[in-house]
Amino acid sequence: MHGVGVLAAFAAAYAALVAAVAARLRVVEAIAVLIAVYVGLSWSWAQAGEGLVGVFTHWVDLRVFIYIFFSMLLAGILREKGILDLMVDSAGSVGCRFSLVAVPAMIGLMPMPGGALVSAIAMKRRYFEDARISRAWATYLNYWFRHVWVPSWPLFQSLLITAAVFTVKPTLIASHTWPATLAAIIAGLAVSAPLLSRLSCPRIRGGGARGLLLSLSPFILIAVLAFGLKVNLLYSLIATVALVAAVLRPSREQWRRALSLAANPRIHVVILEALLFKNILILTGAPQALMNTLQSSPLPLAAVVYLIPFVLGLSAGGETFFAATAMPLLAGIIASGGDINWRLLLLAYTGGYLGVMASPVHLCIALTAEYYESGLGRPLALSLASIGLTTLLVALIGLRLP
Repeated sequence: MHGVGVLAAFAAAYAALVAAVAARLRVVEAIAVLIAVYVGLSWSWAQAGEGLVGVFTHWVDLRVFIYIFFSMLLAGILREKGILDLMVDSAGSVGCRFSLVAVPAMIGLMPMPGGALVSAIAMKRRYFEDARISRAWATYLNYWFRHVWVPSWPLFQSLLITAAVFTVKPTLIASHTWPATLAAIIAGLAVSAPLLSRLSCPRIRGGGARGLLLSLSPFILIAVLAFGLKVNLLYSLIATVALVAAVLRPSREQWRRALSLAANPRIHVVILEALLFKNILILTGAPQALMNTLQSSPLPLAAVVYLIPFVLGLSAGGETFFAATAMPLLAGIIASGGDINWRLLLLAYTGGYLGVMASPVHLCIALTAEYYESGLGRPLALSLASIGLTTLLVALIGLRLP
């Protein structure tokens, strides 16, 4: 199908998704509507079948299920043994409001697919029993603050890929993209201020710094194995699960509950849908059509550099996807003449990061919304407000830097 038809199908599919969200369909149902409308209007039935086969035969896709299974199993064991409560309580000893945003942010320092689900499991009691906030606010806080480090933490794959595209060290990229992290934190706190200012949940006598370090030790171990010793991230995760289980020795009933959480069928259906939609988009040529359209538009260069990664991030909901598709395309513009224009790079990376944050097929918001049973509408609206403010702040702060 030609590019215009693909773009029309893409736009109509997202319009249908908005309608599904407005109709209060569950996450798994809303994403199904998105896929069905796109496949129907783009006549991509064969590609849908090929994309579905790819989910179960391509290691890149298949390993996402394995990652999330072991991530949830780790979270389940830590929850059953009280370690997640120790983390939340230790952060809560600083203050109620601090813990609501700090725990997702701390867990966010450990990049892994669907990682927001780990912090969602950790924070469920704190959000709903202590703070008594709504499901939508809980989903937003967990989702947004889990991802504030994406522009500045060199362990994220999108930053590593961007560094590889421009043949520089990841730390050099981070030294110029950090304003997006600062802007995201400020934006998240500003959007959350009406909620956080009226909360009255109690300060908890937690384990202090020692308890926080102990509760974070499994995640620190993953980081040491994967990024210090260069062990494959999946193997590092599995090894950490095995070591945690050996040390904490869960009972048979605790194992049962942890495995039940890790094998939650609703969660894995959402993963399947997100991966399927990503595959269909690639097979129908949607990313290239989107890029061609924006490149030929009369928009200013800065807007094009921001929007190409944003739209690609929005379409597939993955940091790796925008970095691997948009950054090579924009490299000739951003590094024209061999010298990197750091302002343009900041705009491009911020656009990709925020496009992913706006995507309803981003695994983290889809899985958190499904786990908290919040729906997508209100959490996405809050995220969009934060995205708009983050963009403005990056323009005001980041682009004034030398």
